[in-house]
Amino acid sequence: MINLEADKQKVMEVAVREAAAMQSGDMNQYSAILCTDAVFMPPNLTAIEGDELRRWLREFIDHSAVEWPRFEHGATVVAGELAFHEYLYTMRVTPKAGGHAATGYGKGMQILRREADGSWKILRNIWNARPADPAA
Repeated sequence: MINLEADKQKVMEVAVREAAAMQSGDMNQYSAILCTDAVFMPPNLTAIEGDELRRWLREFIDHSAVEWPRFEHGATVVAGELAFHEYLYTMRVTPKAGGHAATGYGKGMQILRREADGSWKILRNIWNARPADPAA
């Protein structure tokens, strides 16, 4: 029997795990929450998928230290084997080789799929970026 509230919580936990994987720089942890056919749609870039997506993520994680001064869950909806999760973020990125931190603000939506083992994984990640804090 499906428990929608429990599934919503599991979906939100995937978003938290994604942020933690990025912050810790653990690509294995990140890969573990992605569907094999995941597609990311970053701001101002074409869609990225497959091996190209994993290379893109690894390069970012290997070269950037990430902090999340703000990460807020928005609406989370579960509909059968798919779910979507909206979020707001403030992300501070500092080059690991040294340099100044850049801070970005935005919102996004993840589409997740329930896998055969019952776990939820990211199928699509779509987000935008803002030049200034929307709360200011």
